[in-house]
Amino acid sequence: MYLLIYRGSKHLFSFYINSARKKIVIGGSEGDILFPDEMRECELSMRKEFNFEKKDYSWSLYPVSGEFKLNGRKISGGEIFEGSDVFSLNDFSFSFSPTSNLVPSMSDEPSSKAGNTLVIEDEPTEFKNIETTFGGIHKTFVFRPGRRIVIGRKNADISVAFDEVSSEHVILEMSERGILFLNKGKNGTWVNGVRINNGILEEGKYRFSIAGRHDVTIKINKEKTSETFLSGSLSPYFEQIENWLNQPVLFRNHPIILLSGESGSGKEVFAEFIHKTSGRKGAFITYNAASIPETLAESELFGTAKGGFTGAEERDGAFMLADGGTLFLDEIAEIPVTLQSKLLRVLEDWNVRKVGESGVGRKVDVNLVLATNKDLENAVAAQTFRKDLFYRISTLHVKIPPLRDHEADIVPLAKHLYRALSGRELEIEDSAVKKLLSYSWPGNIRELKSVITRFAYSGKSVLGSGDLQF
Repeated sequence: MYLLIYRGSKHLFSFYINSARKKIVIGGSEGDILFPDEMRECELSMRKEFNFEKKDYSWSLYPVSGEFKLNGRKISGGEIFEGSDVFSLNDFSFSFSPTSNLVPSMSDEPSSKAGNTLVIEDEPTEFKNIETTFGGIHKTFVFRPGRRIVIGRKNADISVAFDEVSSEHVILEMSERGILFLNKGKNGTWVNGVRINNGILEEGKYRFSIAGRHDVTIKINKEKTSETFLSGSLSPYFEQIENWLNQPVLFRNHPIILLSGESGSGKEVFAEFIHKTSGRKGAFITYNAASIPETLAESELFGTAKGGFTGAEERDGAFMLADGGTLFLDEIAEIPVTLQSKLLRVLEDWNVRKVGESGVGRKVDVNLVLATNKDLENAVAAQTFRKDLFYRISTLHVKIPPLRDHEADIVPLAKHLYRALSGRELEIEDSAVKKLLSYSWPGNIRELKSVITRFAYSGKSVLGSGDLQF
């Protein structure tokens, strides 16, 4: 889903809202979406809250400062924002859309209602990944130009261990044009029933018959440019996670992966990558321990049983909502110590018991990803984090470096973020490149995104050093 941002009748850019978001700050000095300097004092928060009437989550609006309006009426706070609603401030307006509307309308006629948009499907796309299935084993390989995948009998990414299969039978190589493939097997390869030695595969599903006898299903996926993440020099970290996920024996049941790194370094992006790469069909659910009061933490995590306490309604918590999918526990170091023992118990037997419920609870099948910007070993020493819980969650640990430590990604990432917002290519002057590379980026990728988002308001496509206010 996207939040479309208009000024008058002109569509400025779109903000992608992934399923993990629970709060979006518009305006202020450090918001997710920033206003021009003359309106920096205006601020509004969008919060994803549980709607007891609908028994589902809805977005609610909470103005901090400024005369925000919803469908023409002043917002006092707590109003639900959904569907075709439009909220506005002066000549800016915001609305939801299933697509980002990156492609401009052919008509120059002004929109009859600010914030509304045509649904346009032909957005730019990029290769996302390759999914393979052989012998009931499913693997996913993230796209990176120049990366090779080997199908063969020995030391292969996809092992087809039969005598008639060559050690390196088929080579798949990722490129911007498509997925190149080369048959090296002496007994040949058939693609969708036709014997072929080499070619280029575009998006779609293919059946490779190795040596004419062993079928490997290969699915090549693309995604919208606005939803992609430029991994750049972080590729080894993504591929480390991918290699873990491609071990069916290790990850048959309940994988637990810990992500650590400074605030804004991209932990949520890694978490979504893990969910997508795992191939799980369930939802991607986020629980942010730092944003939930201690008195509500247990019920938000495990749910509540009707009648379990005064006023309690039957409601699933984060673990049950993520059953069959992925649960992302963000800011794990902030979970109250009193709740850590209950979390550890769930991680031992994967039975979840709601607050106020008796019995053993319900079994859940969850792919668990945890994240922290703190040193958990120090937290253990300070006795604010349980040692046994730390050992349980830290077996598979990825330390994500800050943006300043992968300097080569800064300029490509800035261009990628601008293209995702505006649908246009960004040109960066040499003086601006020097300024981008010399800055320390204490807010990491999140800060870079804020800088590029603010620049997108200008409507310019050439970024100069004067446009960088740091």
